[in-house]
Amino acid sequence: MSALHTATRERVALFVAAFNLIFVPIVLMAHPDWVAVGRAFIHPPLPADWLSASFLILISANIGTTIAPWQLFFQQSCVVDKGLLPRDIPAGRRDLVLGVTGMAVVALSIIILTGQYLHGIPGADNFRIDQIVAAIASHVGHRAMLLFVLGLAEAGLIAAIVITASTAWAIGEAFDWPRSINDHPVQALGFYLPSLAATALAGSVVLLPNVPLGFLNLSVQVIATIFMPPAMLFLLMLLNDRELMGPYVNGPWRNAVSIVILASLIVCNTLYGLATLFPDKR
Repeated sequence: MSALHTATRERVALFVAAFNLIFVPIVLMAHPDWVAVGRAFIHPPLPADWLSASFLILISANIGTTIAPWQLFFQQSCVVDKGLLPRDIPAGRRDLVLGVTGMAVVALSIIILTGQYLHGIPGADNFRIDQIVAAIASHVGHRAMLLFVLGLAEAGLIAAIVITASTAWAIGEAFDWPRSINDHPVQALGFYLPSLAATALAGSVVLLPNVPLGFLNLSVQVIATIFMPPAMLFLLMLLNDRELMGPYVNGPWRNAVSIVILASLIVCNTLYGLATLFPDKR
């Protein structure tokens, strides 16, 4: 029964996540200038003040939404909750690569779509979501706009599922409470209540009038970037513990890639901190 619960809930989450791909046909319907898109990705037009705090906060936020501490809790908790064994590692890696590739395609689609129709519009960086939708609808039509709105709603739903679950798993692990999706809510209140509380709190904040949601979103992602290096360092130490990992201890290549990512995060955080403290010293 437990395995059935896990498999069923996983399939529901995957079905919801699959709707992220809805942004791909929207981009195709928009008929972007693919030559200009390729040129922008090969030679991105960096602003003249690329060391400014405003640009660095954007870079930090993009890193934080891609590499976040909560993802570590979610990944390891999923592995434990599903009861995966060492023989399942190759399949788990294939699933991960497939998911990352799909989300990269979705992210590129959103960048291309918004870049084509919002870039250069005065005040576009402060647009509300309804203004963004209206600007895109004026170019791609009503049907594509509805698909875009559906994609945004789906993205928020899957984010709520993943982030609240990772929060509940982390809290359950910290206090050694029952923390499995397979457990009945009565048996695992310490797992389900944090999820419900986090969802209710986030929903309440979004519904408050005049809340700067864009600023909050960027701030959360920057905080994730700041906290990622210590979380990643501890993970790297665990992966190199031969007594703990046995034959699955990290190899030189994975260590090298991890160290490069870790160093890049530290450099980004340092530059952002210096630009914030000394805005006139660039």
